[in-house]
Amino acid sequence: MIVAEQSLATAEALSLATATPEELTYHLGAVKRSLSSVLQLLAPVEGEPR
Repeated sequence: MIVAEQSLATAEALSLATATPEELTYHLGAVKRSLSSVLQLLAPVEGEPR
């Protein structure tokens, strides 16, 4: 969870007005990975009651 928060914080700090296409691609990928990590942590484990 800490790694996801750090990656997300780095991506949020990016200035969209001055970012290069490569920076945008990298940071949007970081946001996607962070979101995926958080969702995996929150996903119910199969076989557990809801």
